[in-house]
Amino acid sequence: MTSTPRLFIRHALLTLIALVVVLAVASLVGNFEIGVGNIVLRTQRGVSYPLSSPAPSTKVDNELKEPQIPEPQQRPRNVILFIGDGMGMGHVSAASDLLIAPGASLAMTDTTNIGLMRTWAANNLTTDSAASGTAIATGYKTAKKAVGVLADGREVRNLIEAARARGMAAGVMTTSGLVDATPASFLAHVDNRDDFAAIFEQALDSGAEVLIGGDFSREPKALRNDRYQDLVASAEALGGQRGYTVVRTPQALQGVSGPVLALFPPRSGSRTDHGPPLEVSARCALRLLEKAPAGFVLMIESEVTDTAAHANDIAALVDGMRELDEAVAAALRFADQHGDTLVLVTADHDAGTPAITSGDYQTGRTVVRWATDGHSSQWVPLFAFGPGAEEFTGVLENTQIAPRIGRLLGLEPLPQRAQSIAH
Repeated sequence: MTSTPRLFIRHALLTLIALVVVLAVASLVGNFEIGVGNIVLRTQRGVSYPLSSPAPSTKVDNELKEPQIPEPQQRPRNVILFIGDGMGMGHVSAASDLLIAPGASLAMTDTTNIGLMRTWAANNLTTDSAASGTAIATGYKTAKKAVGVLADGREVRNLIEAARARGMAAGVMTTSGLVDATPASFLAHVDNRDDFAAIFEQALDSGAEVLIGGDFSREPKALRNDRYQDLVASAEALGGQRGYTVVRTPQALQGVSGPVLALFPPRSGSRTDHGPPLEVSARCALRLLEKAPAGFVLMIESEVTDTAAHANDIAALVDGMRELDEAVAAALRFADQHGDTLVLVTADHDAGTPAITSGDYQTGRTVVRWATDGHSSQWVPLFAFGPGAEEFTGVLENTQIAPRIGRLLGLEPLPQRAQSIAH
């Protein structure tokens, strides 16, 4: 006689096999969906369509021709650039509806200076954080995985370098690893985003007064990089040699003074997200930078928005958007108090492409669908506040961000590329 547990397992396996067969057959016919409680099994056919190459005026080896823009009535002294990793319009829309209430505004959306930004890479319509981060930081499109270099290996100057050359203070902070692709795009020049050791060394030599992020030591690719692991283990000595106060725990960030290098372990239960809430780190960075005689440029990245989207986890996504919006609200309070700070909120690319397909006020429940667990080529939002904000409206390329910031701050012209390969 067959035991009950064994019979249950057999039936479960047969049911699973039947579902797989049904979905496999359905995928040959077209879109098909089976709902079991909160679980939705869905097939969706991808459809191929011809794709043209980018227009000549936007190719990677040509500087994008900027339109004639009137001189701003007031120029900013400081710039705070927020990048919600993977934050597409679906993220913002869902957060606005689910964090507060339909019709309410997030701190980041409470402006009339709103734009849309294209994110395509030099070699693919769907980008990654390295290519898109490089475009935002330098004004150049590049290939996926490349950080601060063109596809042919030439280095391109980033916004932090241009700010430092003019004597401005600078900061880069993230809830991801400090050597991850987006922060690396503002600090380093490497052919491959996974060259964590080189990125870390270049970050230490960047001259940025604020470097806050994760130690990334548990990232699988970093675990296989002995040189990077040795550098992280020696961070106190390496940072101290360059004048940094090195912080390894969120608690130690409170009250820290002088140039700071913060390398946090992953948050509890997470491998990709690090450190205290983004608002805490942002307030610390602003405190350290606000008295800079020539002003500052600060890039702040949220990784949670991307991690949750890749997992198709709407609860985590809403929590991540809440964390990001609280940091934006803190930056806007700083900007209101000083009156000379431009605040920009955008994304490097869309991830997941979430959409609320049903929302019943009576039951208080929504249904959220995802287009993918990867990236998409959807345009991303751009919200601007403060002096110069009007220059970041309309439909923009991601390569227009750094040149316009540089122009407002009176920096050396961007984009700039090296005439020869430096490595």
